[in-house]
Amino acid sequence: MQKFTTLFINNQEQSFRQIDACHDGKGSFLLKDVIAKVENKQFIKYIHDDIIPPGSTFGNHEHDGGEPFEEWYFCLGGEGVMMLDGQDYSMKSGDISVCYDGGSHGIKNTGQEDLRILVIGVSPA
Repeated sequence: MQKFTTLFINNQEQSFRQIDACHDGKGSFLLKDVIAKVENKQFIKYIHDDIIPPGSTFGNHEHDGGEPFEEWYFCLGGEGVMMLDGQDYSMKSGDISVCYDGGSHGIKNTGQEDLRILVIGVSPA
């Protein structure tokens, strides 16, 4: 088996796909899985570039998959409200939220422009 020590992913032609009612949320958003082409992932399971239009939401949901898991949301632009374990946090460019296994979260775009989020899903190898 060949050991890989580096990787470059050309995503120039990858397009966004529309997702409706994420986790029973309201509206739709655009998603691009920027590491979908990678076959042998170790710790990072996915990295999503999400574009959430004004008024759209990801429904509040719990992460209880039975194995350790983290989901990181990094706000690239726009503004919204991140719900973490029942508490609301204002989210703007540069903010980060983490939902660990057993936690709950959801997000709503409360601004006038698209909310852009980088979502990173991580679990042990």
